[in-house]
Amino acid sequence: MKILAVDDDPIFLGILLPMLAALGQTDVTTANSGDEALFKLSAESFDCLLLDIQMPGMSGVQLCGHIRNLPNHRRTPIVMITSMTGKRFVDDAFNAGATDYITKPLDPMDLKARISMAERLLKERRLTAALEKKADQRNDVIAIEVDFETPFPIPGFDRAMEYLALENYLLMLGSKRMYSTAAFGISVRNAHIFFKKSAPTCFVNMLGDVASAISDAVKAEQMMIAYAGSGNFVAVVSSGLSTELLELEAMMQSGIEDFASFYTADRLPLPQIKVGGLARASFFGLLNPTSILEHAIDLAQSRPDSKSKSWWTAA
Repeated sequence: MKILAVDDDPIFLGILLPMLAALGQTDVTTANSGDEALFKLSAESFDCLLLDIQMPGMSGVQLCGHIRNLPNHRRTPIVMITSMTGKRFVDDAFNAGATDYITKPLDPMDLKARISMAERLLKERRLTAALEKKADQRNDVIAIEVDFETPFPIPGFDRAMEYLALENYLLMLGSKRMYSTAAFGISVRNAHIFFKKSAPTCFVNMLGDVASAISDAVKAEQMMIAYAGSGNFVAVVSSGLSTELLELEAMMQSGIEDFASFYTADRLPLPQIKVGGLARASFFGLLNPTSILEHAIDLAQSRPDSKSKSWWTAA
């Protein structure tokens, strides 16, 4: 991979480069500040970015936000490398668009895992590029390979983060900080119909329509959200919601009705959206923080059609 490492400490860069070389990553460019990094990013593209958070002038979090506004690096894996472990720093980094987060001093195995993750995401970027290219061409029949179960970035869903990044965020929180965290799933009940009976682009367009309806419904809420595959979205909240989940579901379903004419023309049903109850970390679930995502999706998938509030309380 072609890597850009940004850190104002030359001593740390002197440690990082040999560690990357030991992993077979020798195509590494360095920058000592956010401004220098942006200059180099304007001149060439990189496959992976490693950013320090605490730097004079522009912080790594601010730099991350600027990078996500660059067309060529909207989906480039960004790994924050820092000594800061507080929840505020973790939240700020992932909200700015970070893909992963690793703390100093570097552990070789941790670094290897992060680089492997970046290589995996790099392969997925080719699919994402094809999806974004065809996002507005609803009737295009270009061959796009999309797996039903596999998460992938939804074109135009700017509010979302990648599912792997959401998992990484929960892992960084750790068990001690999971008690204040909850998640809820958003399931497209008839997603399998679109996948089986329509072209891949129609399936992706349907998810894009649902994503648009979700974005409008949750625009006033503070949350992290991702597409989890199989027609399911999942949102993580660290504080309370200002809108009840049943109301959010009604708003989402109302929003998807704006696209009804497209589905009628394509002889397809309207996507049916169900929102599950809040999933919270249990004592045993704390051993695996990401299990809260699976629980949230299960609640959405198993939710009965009845809108009884007693079910939501029980969930």
